[in-house]
Amino acid sequence: MPPRQQTGASFAFVMLMIWLLMPMGDIGGQTGPLLSVIAARRLAKYRDALEVLNGTDWGDFAPTKKEGPTFVNMTGFREVDGFAWDDLADFQSRSVQMSRRAVGSEADGPPLWDTAEGEPVWMTASGSLEGDWVYRQASARRSYESYNLSNSVPDMDWIGDRIDWGRNLTGSSGRMHLHMEGNKTATEYEQLPRDQAPLSGGSIRNVKAALSLEDTTGSQSTWEMRLWGVHWPRQGVIMMTTTSEKFDGIIGLPHLTPGRDFFQSSKALLKERLNKVLETKEKNLYNDQTVPWSSEIQSNPQFLLSPAPQCEYVLYAQVHPPDWGRLGRGVDPKDNLARAKLIGAIENELAAPQGAPVGHIPRLRMSAILYSPDCGFFIESKGPPDFAPGEFNHLEGVKAEVQTHRIKTWLLIFACVVFGQVFLLKNQMKETFTPSTMGRVSFGTVSAMVMVDGITFTASATWVSTAGATFLPTMALMFAAFLSMTIGGSFLAKIYEVQFPENHPRSEPSTNTAPSPAPQPTAFTSASLLPGPVTASGRVGGLPPPPPPQQQPVFVPFDGVVVDDRPDITNGAAAVPGRAMLATPPPASPRQNFQAIIGRFILSSLVISFVTLSSSTWYPSARAVYLDVCAFAYLSMWVPQIYRNAMRNCRRALTWPFVLGQSVLRITPIAYFWLKVDNFLFAQTSPHAFAALAAWVWLQIVLLGAQDILGPRFAVPTGWVPEAWDYHPVLREDNVEAGGLPIGLLAADEQQQQNADGTARPRRSSSSSSSSRSAAAGEKAKQGGGSLHVIDCSICQEILEVPVVRAGGDDDGGVASVFARRLYMVTPCRHIFHTACLESWMKFRLQCPICREDLPPL
Repeated sequence: MPPRQQTGASFAFVMLMIWLLMPMGDIGGQTGPLLSVIAARRLAKYRDALEVLNGTDWGDFAPTKKEGPTFVNMTGFREVDGFAWDDLADFQSRSVQMSRRAVGSEADGPPLWDTAEGEPVWMTASGSLEGDWVYRQASARRSYESYNLSNSVPDMDWIGDRIDWGRNLTGSSGRMHLHMEGNKTATEYEQLPRDQAPLSGGSIRNVKAALSLEDTTGSQSTWEMRLWGVHWPRQGVIMMTTTSEKFDGIIGLPHLTPGRDFFQSSKALLKERLNKVLETKEKNLYNDQTVPWSSEIQSNPQFLLSPAPQCEYVLYAQVHPPDWGRLGRGVDPKDNLARAKLIGAIENELAAPQGAPVGHIPRLRMSAILYSPDCGFFIESKGPPDFAPGEFNHLEGVKAEVQTHRIKTWLLIFACVVFGQVFLLKNQMKETFTPSTMGRVSFGTVSAMVMVDGITFTASATWVSTAGATFLPTMALMFAAFLSMTIGGSFLAKIYEVQFPENHPRSEPSTNTAPSPAPQPTAFTSASLLPGPVTASGRVGGLPPPPPPQQQPVFVPFDGVVVDDRPDITNGAAAVPGRAMLATPPPASPRQNFQAIIGRFILSSLVISFVTLSSSTWYPSARAVYLDVCAFAYLSMWVPQIYRNAMRNCRRALTWPFVLGQSVLRITPIAYFWLKVDNFLFAQTSPHAFAALAAWVWLQIVLLGAQDILGPRFAVPTGWVPEAWDYHPVLREDNVEAGGLPIGLLAADEQQQQNADGTARPRRSSSSSSSSRSAAAGEKAKQGGGSLHVIDCSICQEILEVPVVRAGGDDDGGVASVFARRLYMVTPCRHIFHTACLESWMKFRLQCPICREDLPPL
C-alpha cells in the first residue's frame, strides 16, 4: 500500500514557520494608526531635544562639577533620570590618554595628538574589527532597582523594567566585534586655536556601527546593538552612542566629547544631519514608522508599543597609525606629510580602483573604551600598555574594501570547490550507470551530499539579493551549487529506483483460499566451499534431476532482477472477466516515493537553516557544540556506504578518485571557518574540533580501503550481517573428491598444452603483475604444502593461476593469501574467472558468462 502521508504534521510545521516569520501584530487594524501616533510623539521628542542642543554650549552638561552639577533637558542627561554620570570625567580622561598613546610623540615634547600634529592615520575607518575586552566596575554600582522609568519616561509602557536589563555584562572578559560604516565625504571646518587643545583636526563625518559583545566569562550571552556617532578623520577619533526611549544619546553626544573643539564640530554636524533625518521621517510618517537612530539591530515599528529597557553605551575609539614598514611597497616615508599623501593615495585606489600598485594593505587597528552611564561599568579593549603586545592588540581587522575583496575571492574559491564536486560526480556517474553498479551505492551517502548542496544553493540564493559588490561571485557559487544539487538529485533518483524493490518487497494480496506452501529460500552460505557440481546435462551424482513443474517462463532482464508478470490464479476475482478485484491497492511507484523523500529533505534543510540562523543568539559554547555536531554529521557521509558494503558484501561501489576528491573538497569550507581566524563570517575558530573532524573523515576512508582490500566484512562478526556468497573463497585440495573445486581447475604441472608436433606450448598469462602475485602466492602455497592450479578465464581467454591449500591444511590468513584470493572469483555454479573480468561483466549482467545461472549481486 502507498506510504501514509503526514499531512497534518506538515501543515502544522508550515503554520509554525509562517507564525515565526511574520511580523508581530496583535492590535489588528488599529496597529497602523497607533504606531503613527507613537512615532509622531517620538519625532517631536527628538525635535525638542535637538532644539535643546542648539541652545547649549560646552560645559553646560557638568554632572561632576564641584561648584554644583549642571544638566541639560534631554532624556538621559537630566538629573531626574538618575544616570551614573559620576564617572564621565574619568571616561573622558582615559579616552584622551588612550589617544595619546596610540599616536606617537617625541619623548621630551608635548603630546602631538593634542594639536592634531601626530602621525597620520586611516582617514576612512570603515571595516570590520574584533578583539578581546576587559570589564571594569564604575565608582557607582547600578541596577534596575536604581531607576524608576515610570517617573523619568512616563509616556512609555515598559516591559521588563523590574528585572535585569539587557546588554548588562557580568563577566570579567569577553569578545568584541565592531563593524564600522562611515560616510564617504567629510565636512571641513575651521578648528580652534592651539591654546584650546585638544583639537579635532578640521574635518568630521558621521558614522554608524554594529557592535557585538560576547560575555564569555559571565552570562555566556551575546549582545548586539547599533551605535550612531561621528568620526574626526585627522585625529582618528570616533565617538558613538546608543539611542533609545530613555537615552537621547546621538543628540547629546557633543556634551560627551573630550574638548571644546570636538564639541563645536560635532554639534554643527549633528544639527544639520539630524534635522534632515527628522524632516524626512515627518514627511513619510504614515509609510515608515521606524525609529531613527535606534540601537536595535533590526528596527521594528512594533517596538514602539512596549519597549524593553537595556543598558546604554557610549563608545570612544582611536584609530592607530598603520604599520609603515608594511604599507604600500614597503617604503616608509619619514615625514607626516608624505605619509598622509601615501594614505590618501591608497584609500583613493581602494575606493575607486584605477590599477595603481598599492601593494600590501596593513590591518586596521583601533583601541576602544565603552562607558555605560546607566548600568555603571566600563569595557576596554585588551592591548598595550596594560597587556602584552603579542598576546592582545586591541581591536584588529581589515578595511571595508579589503574585506569585500577577500569575500569575493573566497566565494570564487568555494564556487570552484563545488564545480570540482560536480566534475567528480559526473565521472562517478559514468562508472555507475547500470542497475548492478547502482545497487552498490549507498542512498544515504549521496543524500547527505545533495542535502548540503541544496542548503548551499538556498543560502547563496538568499544572499545574492543583497550581495552588492559580491553579486557575481555569489552568483557563481549559486550556479555551482545548483548544478551539484540537480545532478546529484538525478543520480539519487536513479539509485532509489534501482534499490526500490530491495527496500519495498512485493506483498501478495490476502485471499480466502488456502495459501500455497512457500518455497524454501536458497541461502548462499560459506560453510561448505561450493555447492554440488553442476554439469551441462543437469545431473548431480549421476542421478537425473526431478522433472520441473509446468509453469510459465520467468524472464530475467539484463540487470538480473527477476520480474514475474504471471497472474495470481489463487485470486478468484482475477479469473472472472469484468469482475473488479477486491485486493489491496497497488503499491506506490518509486517516483512517488522519491518525491515524498525529497519533500522530507527540503523540510529538514529548512529546519537546519532556521536553527543555524537562530544559533547566532545562543551561548557561544552551545553554538560551538551545535556547529561541531552538524559538521560531524555532514562529514559522516561515508558511514552509510561502509554499512551497505558490509550488509551486501560488496566493494568498490565508488571509485577512489570520487571518495578522496569529495572528502577533500567537502572538508575545505569547514577547514576555512574552523581554522582561519579572520574568516569573513567572523566565526570562532576551533582547531581541536577540526582535527577531530579530519581524523574522523580519514578513519572512514581507511575503513573503505580495508573493505576494498581485506573484504567488505573484514572484522565484522558473522552474526551481525546476513549470509552472502563469498566470491573469494579459500580453495582446498580435499574438495576435489567431493566435487567442490571449480570446474576445469588443473594442477600446475598440467598447465602446458601440446602443439600439433607434440612439443610443449606454454599458456598465456593475463598480466605480468598478476603473474608475479600469483607466483608469489604459489610459492607460499607450496611452502605450506599446497599447490598452484591453473584455468583459462572464459571472459578474457587468458590463464588464471589459483593457489589451492593442501588437504587437511589451513589458510594462514596472511596479507599475501588475502591478495591472492582477490585475483579470482568463484561463482555459485562453480565457475572461476579473473576478478577484474567478472566484476566488469557483472556491471551489465548478474548472470554467469558460461551457464547463465543467476549470480548474487556484489
